[in-house]
Amino acid sequence: MKKICFFILVYNLTFSESQSASLTIYKDGTALVKQPLEWSLKPGINYKTWDKLPNGIDRDTPFLSFSGVDIISQRFNDDVFSSLDYLNGIRGKQVQIKPRDGKVAKGSLLEITKDFITLSHQTGIISFNRSEIQSLSTKAQKIDPVFKPFLSWELKSKGDSEALGELVYKSANFTWSTVYRLKMINEEKGELIAEAVVSNNSDLGFKDVELQLVEGNLNKPKMKYPRPEKMSRSLAASNDILNMDKNELGDYYIYSLNDIHNLGAKESITVTMYGPLEVGYNKKYVFENTERRQKEEPLEVQLTMENTESNGLGISLPGGKVEMYSYNVSSGLEYIGADNMGQVPKGRSTTFSSGRAFDVIGNRKVLNYDRQRKSEEAVIEIKVANARNEEVDILLVEHINGDWIIKDPSLNYQKKDASTIHFTFSAQAGETKSVYYTYRKEWK
Repeated sequence: MKKICFFILVYNLTFSESQSASLTIYKDGTALVKQPLEWSLKPGINYKTWDKLPNGIDRDTPFLSFSGVDIISQRFNDDVFSSLDYLNGIRGKQVQIKPRDGKVAKGSLLEITKDFITLSHQTGIISFNRSEIQSLSTKAQKIDPVFKPFLSWELKSKGDSEALGELVYKSANFTWSTVYRLKMINEEKGELIAEAVVSNNSDLGFKDVELQLVEGNLNKPKMKYPRPEKMSRSLAASNDILNMDKNELGDYYIYSLNDIHNLGAKESITVTMYGPLEVGYNKKYVFENTERRQKEEPLEVQLTMENTESNGLGISLPGGKVEMYSYNVSSGLEYIGADNMGQVPKGRSTTFSSGRAFDVIGNRKVLNYDRQRKSEEAVIEIKVANARNEEVDILLVEHINGDWIIKDPSLNYQKKDASTIHFTFSAQAGETKSVYYTYRKEWK
């Protein structure tokens, strides 16, 4: 009888590959896979199988769509061979263990745990640490082991045919994210490039795959989707402003990349979604504080960008990370910071930060604070020193809780909400400006 030998610590990973599929990838880490199939069918009953499936497949989701063919039944078999399951199934059978050091031991297999294998030996019960075992062998056999999950169907055809159809299923282990690269030409304009980072963390590779990316958080993605039209091939380095098609998918957006790609198992690829686009932005230096807080620190540099056609955009921007770069006279392009950006619908604006300015410093003091039994009053001084060689726009954000009024402001302010006021002004090169105000609270 044939002997089966298990090498406890040595194993190989093998990956299969799917061809000409379509992947719709969601932000929740799942993908809808649409795999085209072409089968030669004979009259009557036909049996077909498909084993090019990723390890994250949702077994409740696969369905087959063929015109002119009756699908009698579908089966999903994931009884994949496992040495642990196999050994647990032959408990009581005779096995042979070869330790790394020591003599070979023969006996009846009693128990397998995470750390130990126990035998009934002629000398008694003996346990081996699994890390110290070189091999385990047995004469027991496994008939026709299955090494990959597979789907099988019983189909009925009216005659000889070349049937065209599609296998559709959902799978985990797929992700995508957006990375924006903003090259700042000057204080007002820059070049924006959007890239999609698509990751396949499954054990199935995809060749010549169409990619669709869905922006939005789905509760439970619907399983009935219209198949997108075939997209023409284009180079990844295309100079087209838009390297994708954008369509609405219910309350979400689906971005269809206009290129055909290869996405291997355990692989990530970066593809251009659109750009470069010339965009404008408003740069301001922000100093944000609360009530009695006193501090001195560099101001935060914020860029506000309008998502409008007149500003070179006017498209739905998926959320992602914004990487910012600036040109230096001596060294060229230099990295200056990054921030996260949420989804930006058409017609809205977004604000992100590149960090803190080295040479624009804010200083906030509470000059006087008076608290009585039924009132509270504080006098605030805020100084901003601009050591740059150019004029800068300043935004002071003050948060005050409770019921309050503002007295004697040295500069007009804007009430943004029940607990926030804004002061905006410009500071010339080398100028230091001060803002004073008093807030008062009263209660019963």
